[in-house]
Amino acid sequence: MAGSTTYMVRLTNGTEYGPAGMDVLMLWAREGRIPSDAVLIPSDGGPTRAVVDEPALAAIVQAPPTVSTGVAPPADDAPLSGVIPYRNPAALIGYYLAVFSLIPIFGLLLGIPAFVLGIVGLRKRLKNPRLKGLAHAWIAIIGGALTTLIWLGLLVTAIVGFNAARP
Repeated sequence: MAGSTTYMVRLTNGTEYGPAGMDVLMLWAREGRIPSDAVLIPSDGGPTRAVVDEPALAAIVQAPPTVSTGVAPPADDAPLSGVIPYRNPAALIGYYLAVFSLIPIFGLLLGIPAFVLGIVGLRKRLKNPRLKGLAHAWIAIIGGALTTLIWLGLLVTAIVGFNAARP
């Protein structure tokens, strides 16, 4: 294609951009604004061609993007991920259930799920060390087990006491 020819770029949705010279088209391609399935329409009435059929553009649109979009990639270790292990919900929910299992009457109902979710969260953490929530999982396991035993012991003691007080 001649260097002085200008082109229109047509996207698959029918949107057209241009006319622009090859240098501008190469800039647009580097910026990721021209997808590999777009077509080039020469202004001089030549045949329409796919972008990937133009060697100068094909090398750009088929390569991985090299221009920053200005948006930072998500950080694996967000500032609060150690405090709130949102990527390990079993450990987090188990932790909260263990804390709330200290409430009388609800304790027996919440202690067992806290224990189970703590084990699930611990297993997830051991499989993927990048996950946070090790302390949350252990608190859920220990807290859930202890409160379940305490509330179950108090329930058995109350039942035995009531039966012994009967005439």
